[in-house]
Parts: sequence; C-alpha cells; structure tokens
Amino acid sequence: MRIDVRLRRNGLSPRQLFFIECWGSLAHKESTDTDRVGFNNILNAINELLSLFPQGNKFKGQDKRKRAAQELLELLKEDVVLSDDRFESIPNQLKDMLDIKNAWSDKERSPVEKHQGLMESLFTQLKLTLEAHYLPASLERLEAEISKGEFPSDSDYACITSLCNNIMSFLLTLGMPLTECSLLYSRILMNDRQTFDVRFRSWAEKVNVRSQRYIVSIIMENEKFHDMLQQAGEHILFNGCRYFHFTSDKGVPSVRTEIEVQAVSVLAAKVKADFVLKDSLDVVAYMLGRGQINTRSAFQVRDEAGNETTIPGFSNEILTNSDRLTMSEFGHFMSAITGLFTRASPESARKVSSAFHFLRNGLINKTTQENQFTSFWSALEALTLDVSSRQLDHDEHVVFTTPPCMGLDYVVKQLISLRGIARQLRLELHLHDGRRVIPGESDLDDIYTYLKDSEFTRQFGDELSDYPYASYMLRKFTGLCVQPRGELGKKIIRHAEKVERHIYRLYILRNTIVHNAESNPYIQFLTVNLEHYLRGTINAMFYTASMLPVIRAPEEAFQRYLHMYEILVNELEPTFGIPPGEHRSVESLIGQNKITPADSKLKAWLKLHK
Repeated sequence: MRIDVRLRRNGLSPRQLFFIECWGSLAHKESTDTDRVGFNNILNAINELLSLFPQGNKFKGQDKRKRAAQELLELLKEDVVLSDDRFESIPNQLKDMLDIKNAWSDKERSPVEKHQGLMESLFTQLKLTLEAHYLPASLERLEAEISKGEFPSDSDYACITSLCNNIMSFLLTLGMPLTECSLLYSRILMNDRQTFDVRFRSWAEKVNVRSQRYIVSIIMENEKFHDMLQQAGEHILFNGCRYFHFTSDKGVPSVRTEIEVQAVSVLAAKVKADFVLKDSLDVVAYMLGRGQINTRSAFQVRDEAGNETTIPGFSNEILTNSDRLTMSEFGHFMSAITGLFTRASPESARKVSSAFHFLRNGLINKTTQENQFTSFWSALEALTLDVSSRQLDHDEHVVFTTPPCMGLDYVVKQLISLRGIARQLRLELHLHDGRRVIPGESDLDDIYTYLKDSEFTRQFGDELSDYPYASYMLRKFTGLCVQPRGELGKKIIRHAEKVERHIYRLYILRNTIVHNAESNPYIQFLTVNLEHYLRGTINAMFYTASMLPVIRAPEEAFQRYLHMYEILVNELEPTFGIPPGEHRSVESLIGQNKITPADSKLKAWLKLHK
C-alpha cells in the first residue's frame, strides 16, 4: 500500500479517489510484491494450460496441468466479470467440470486429464472471447462500481481493487509493461486540470487496447558492425530484424534495425522488439567477438496508420522493495552471519558465500535478464539444498523451504508498509492510557500489538481519511491481526501456498533458459518475484541464526525455521498440518478450551525485526 501526497483530492468522490489511488499503488514499481499487481489472471492461466497440453506426460506434465487447473479454478470463482454473457457461459462450464468432489485426488484422473480434448477446445474458445471482450466488460463493470451514489463499504472497495488488479494483470499478459500502467496514473488519472469523468474516459481509451502492427526502429553504435553490414550490402534481414548501416550526424558509424511486431501499445511494441532483437542480434553479432554494441535509449515506433512516435527512452525496471534489514540492523546482521560462518563447516560456509555471490551477481550483471534470473535461482537452490533429508529434485528443494519463509514474510511486509505510511505522514498518536506512539519509528512487533488497540486503529484510520485506499488496506490488515486464529493464520497458510504454486512457474522458466536456451516474455516480472523470494529466504535464515546462536549451517537454520514455523502457525490455526478428517475433533477441543489459539510465537518472531 502506498500514499501519494501529490494527488489533489478536491472534487473527487471516495470511490473515484479510491480507484485512482488503487491503480497507482498496483502499478508502482517500488510496491512490495503483495501490494503490486498480481501476475496470474484468467488469460494467463488459459495460456499456461494450453502450453502444457503438448508436453503430454513428459516432464511431470500431469502435475503441471493439475496445479495450473487449480489456479484457474480459483480465478473462475473469484473474477466477477466472467459472469458476463459475452463469455457464452464457458467459465461456468469449466467451473462445473473442475469443481467436483475428489477432482484432484488422482492427478492421472483429474478433470483436465479425463477430458483433455474437450478442455483444450473450451480453453481455446475462452481465450478468443477473453481477448475480444474481457477489457470492455471489465471497464463497464468498474465504471458502474465507481458511479454508484451510496457511500462505499469495504465490500465495494474490495470489488474495485479486484477489478483494477485483474485489468492491469490482463494488460501485462497482453504485453503492456508495468511502466506504461504507471504512466496512465501519473499522466492521466493525476491530471487535476480535468474532471474525473474526462480522466476516466481518457484512461479507459488507453486501457481498452487492441493488438496492431508496429515497426520499431532502434539505433546501435559499433564501427565493426557498421562495416560488416556495409560490405554485405544495403541491408540484412534476419530473424525478424532488418539491419541498415549509416553514419550519424556526429560521424559515428551506426546501425539501425527495424523490427515488426504485433503489440497493444507503443511501449509494448518496444518491449516485444527488444525481445526479438536479443535473439536476432546474438547471431548477427557473432562475428564481432567481444566488441561492445551500444544501443541508444531513444527509439521510434510507427503504427499501422503511419503515425510515428519518438520516445527518448523509458525504464521498465521493477524494483524489489526490501525494507527488511534497516541500517540499524547492519551490526546485528553481521554478528549473526559472522557467527554462522565461524561455526559452519567449510562446505556450509561456501554454500552461504555462493548464495550471496549469485545474488550480487544477479544485481550487478544486468546485461541479460536470463543471466539475472539464473543467478537468483542458483542462489536460492544453493541455500535450500539438503534442508530436507529426502532426495529431492532441484525445484523441490526450493519448494520445501521457501514458501514457509514467505508465509511469515507476508506479515512483515504489511507491517513495514504501515510503518512507511506513518513515517511519511509523521503520525503521532495518543492511546487511552496517555501513551504517545510514533508508529513511523516503532518496531514491527509494537505496531502489530498496537493494531489490536481500537483507539490506535481509530486514530490511524482518521489520519488516513484523505487516503481511502490506504485506509481500506489498514482496516483489511487490522481485521487479520485482531483475529489471529480465524483470519491471520489462514492468510499466512494461503500466502505460502500461493508462493509454492508460483515457484513451480519460476522453475519452468529456469528449465526453459537452462535446457532450451529460450526465455519468456514476462521474465522481468518473474525475475522480480524470484529476487523477492530469495531475499525473504535469506532473511529467514538470518533471523533464525540470530535467534539461535548454536546454528552451524544454513540447512540447520532452515530446519529450525521450518520447525518453528510449523509450531507458530499451528498455534495460530490449530488445524494446520492436521488431516481434514481430524479437524472436527480439533474444533471440539478448541470449544472446550483445551486448545487455545494464540499469537505469542508470532510476536516473538516479529520482535527479532526492528
């Protein structure tokens, strides 16, 4: 969650203001992964399943389709737009086929496997209707929600948030970069010289995109490359790129390449063109040896109508917001890591060093996104190797360890976001007992405790009255904290399960890069997710090592963390890890006060964070 004090709020209704703030927060490149737009959406889920059918039963194809279909079922249940008549009731048909008793107990007899031909046909039809109608239907529903006259409830806000997230995620799947979604916020939605209706119509026109043909022109500078093209003739066409040699106005030997792509916008065309150019240039530039090709940041794009746009350059980088280890914790961090290295065997010390080396290599070596991705994956795999005593595959090592690390990280992220907002607004709150609280300077465990104080949350909410999106997110998270068993425990479990499913998606990309020398159009977004998981896993190791000075190796740190996590979550949600058939007896014991859900272990974990 973020607040933008630059946004002028005069003349905007709560629903209008909420929508603008929500879109801006989801699109912000520095938002945490939980607060940023989600990766998966109905179109992406359909595309993934269609790509998995050709695998058959090779490479664990049945497992992959089962996980993808389960994610699809969640989307079919949650996306309110899919009930629109324009989708010809296909979503309901799929939901009925996937949501049957014991549907997933046998991966070989799951609905996707039993009706593979029918499923593939329905997926293909739904894909076409989604591409034609999803954005118009979503925009109509969103406008209707924003235009309602009554004061919005949190259910209304949740609906607007879901619609914004699904629209933006859908655009990302179509190829629009997150930077462009953010520009729609800063250049259109924040334009207070226009009424909201004018802003919304302008925004909707930019969002309701259609694919068209673009020609992207990119300039590169390299004398040898220029001379080779000059010797070869007027131009060379290879792998979708047409190369021309020329000398710039400043006398620099240069090369212009023209790349034709199908895209939904000018910036989406540039992103696609970069993807095509990378594959083409790797071959064409083979003769250059180690020669460096300098690519100008400015580029030109021409659409089907012949309209030409010159862009001086744009950054499509998404940042991993990592306010985990603050400056004040540096000494604490070094002390814990030094102790771990001192007690570790040479092999374990090398493992930790290797993980940090790959992380740093990924952060510094950004020449290709594939290098960055594989560096982060190598670091995560090195850290999690041998945590389990079982013989596991590469992806299973990571799946075994990382999701629980990210489960508790969810709570930490939300508390950090609230602290950041309080710091930005310089909040000072006063409790019933006379205590003065400055949440922007408080430790995370204190903020968590304060969120259970009704006077604290009332004052915090009042201070956010001008920021309805942040205020809604505060109420949403507070609702979890005041019900550790009923809400927070389940949320931690669900978040860990979501991370587990996404790790399998990341592993597919890892194999695509390593084994097939290919890539993925969404690699940038996936790389940011992977970096976040890596940092969250490292932080879990660090805090566990600082809590238990006897730890001698990273695998021991994670073994102790996983043990602690199981106890902690089981304290919050006593049915965690218990077979479903035994849940009723656990509920009975809770009703008899023989088991008391609590959050003492969570508080102890948060107390390690500053």
